[in-house]
Parts: sequence; structure tokens; C-alpha cells
Amino acid sequence: MKIKELKKETGLSNKQIAQFFDMTYGAFANSSAKQRYETALCKFYSFLKEGEKKQ
Repeated sequence: MKIKELKKETGLSNKQIAQFFDMTYGAFANSSAKQRYETALCKFYSFLKEGEKKQ
């Protein structure tokens, strides 16, 4: 899953995603780790979705 898909499916904004990591939007947008944060969030979301399918 890509971040665009996750945002579309969940309705999350960049500001809300930044808040998950206790960051301001500006700090998140300019972070050198932004790609890693987004990838981790997508992997976690996919993991949760897979768990729902198994139950």
C-alpha cells in the first residue's frame, strides 16, 4: 500500500499523520525521515487490515 491509497481510504491528512508521530506539520513535511514514517504507517495499516480479514 502507498501513502496516497492510505490517505484516500482513511481520509487522513498530512497534518493528522504528523500528529501520530508527535510532530508539527512543518516538521513532518520537512523531515528527512518522512518517507520512513509513511512507509511504517502503511505497513502497520496493512497489518491491521489483514488481522480483520482473519477474524
